[in-house]
Amino acid sequence: MVGRAVFLDYLRIPEAVLQQCKLATIEGFTNAVRHAHKNLPLETPINLEITVFNERLEVNIWDMGEPFDLQAKLIEELPIIWNDLGFTLD
Repeated sequence: MVGRAVFLDYLRIPEAVLQQCKLATIEGFTNAVRHAHKNLPLETPINLEITVFNERLEVNIWDMGEPFDLQAKLIEELPIIWNDLGFTLD
């Protein structure tokens, strides 16, 4: 994300918010490269989509790595009590 794309000049996005969106996008892409694509060939694609709406920006990143099981990771990393309504942390 070097420089500023011309279309961004027409959007009414505060500079601070735009910088936060850029940082979040870079972090998401970096995580896909470091984790999901760790053992994949360099030419394996990572798809990035940024959609601009009137009230928000939406960033989607699709990688080709193994699915991440958030529930299993939480159980592994955190002391959790599971109940019918969800979970609580000890």
